[in-house]
Amino acid sequence: MKSIFYILSVVAIGAAGFFGWEAKSKFEEQLSVRNGLIEDNKRLSKDITQKEKDKEQSTAARDLAKDERAETKAGLEAAVSSEGGLNRTLETIGSELETAVGEEAQIDKAITQIEELFPGIQLEEVPVKYQEMVDNEKKLVSQVEEFELIKTKLQETIAKNIADAKRTGGKIQAANDRVRGNTFQATVTGVDNEWNFVVIGAGENSGLTADSTLLVQRGGRLLGKLSVHKLEANSAIADIVPGSLSVGAILQRGDQVILEKVRSN
Repeated sequence: MKSIFYILSVVAIGAAGFFGWEAKSKFEEQLSVRNGLIEDNKRLSKDITQKEKDKEQSTAARDLAKDERAETKAGLEAAVSSEGGLNRTLETIGSELETAVGEEAQIDKAITQIEELFPGIQLEEVPVKYQEMVDNEKKLVSQVEEFELIKTKLQETIAKNIADAKRTGGKIQAANDRVRGNTFQATVTGVDNEWNFVVIGAGENSGLTADSTLLVQRGGRLLGKLSVHKLEANSAIADIVPGSLSVGAILQRGDQVILEKVRSN
């Protein structure tokens, strides 16, 4: 009986030891799991903190990327605009270049013509020669203008002389008509050119009156006019009418005298 109890005691102690060891193992296992969970929690917390930092950095990087993208887009648009401006500038330069080429061709042609116009003259001397030609042209133009002015004055003088000649011719014709119809005729018997009077060999008996105006002629040419100053029976003294003598005319003895106005019958 004691042996049974002893065995049961041993079994109970063994069972208790076994269960105690098993419980300890489980506890240690749970403790290990707990510690593992704590470590995992720490690691996860650290990972979460790092992730949050990474997230913040990612957000900052994204925002920076957005800004850079906006700047890149603006830069691209500016580059496109600049490209358009450059293209237009290139077109303008191309057009100006074509114009310059055309002008260069014209200049070459002009140089060739200048060399043909000024054979044997260096191109550098052309401006001097050209200026000489311009100065000569100005002188010639001035001379032509002077000649034109002289020509105009001569034409005016000729026209005036023609008009004067016509008037003089009319006067001469009228005087000739009067002469042809004049029946009175006398001769100058004395002349005093200093005092501008003449002595006529006819007087009151010949039909002269104190208000008679006489014409003096020589060879059918009218020389001037006389006005009776003193009248006698067979002679008269007459003054030379101022301004009536023809140019260069000088009265002399023997000149013929007739009435300016013929008396009507």
